[in-house]
Amino acid sequence: MLTIDVKLIGQLDLFKGLLPRELEKIVPLLHHMKINEGEEFITIGQPAKTLYIILSGNYMVYFKNGNAFTVHYRGDIVGWTTVVTPFRYSGTVVALTDGEVLTLSGQDFRQLLLENAELGEKIMKKIHAIMGERTPFSE
Repeated sequence: MLTIDVKLIGQLDLFKGLLPRELEKIVPLLHHMKINEGEEFITIGQPAKTLYIILSGNYMVYFKNGNAFTVHYRGDIVGWTTVVTPFRYSGTVVALTDGEVLTLSGQDFRQLLLENAELGEKIMKKIHAIMGERTPFSE
């Protein structure tokens, strides 16, 4: 079983640069999950309840307009609409290979953001940058 700790998450882009005390607030909210090849774990239009952080594997993200891209780098995220309107998944994600992810419930994430505005701002800036890179694919 994977040990989720400050060292592991501090290496992921979403959390890189955060202070150890900030990372310690995030660790208990994360859960390890194995994904099987062919598994669809995000479905377009469904309520966005979970943010996924890629640890390993290859995943296809596709949109209703036919656009698609793959995510496969350690630290890539999918499901960011968990904390950004419209709070519904904007694409579908299918595993192209077996892999592993960390999950963060939207409810826990939103609570963290409310309880610690400074930490929330740091994380949301990173999510905003990711959104900016991907928006052209989803339109």
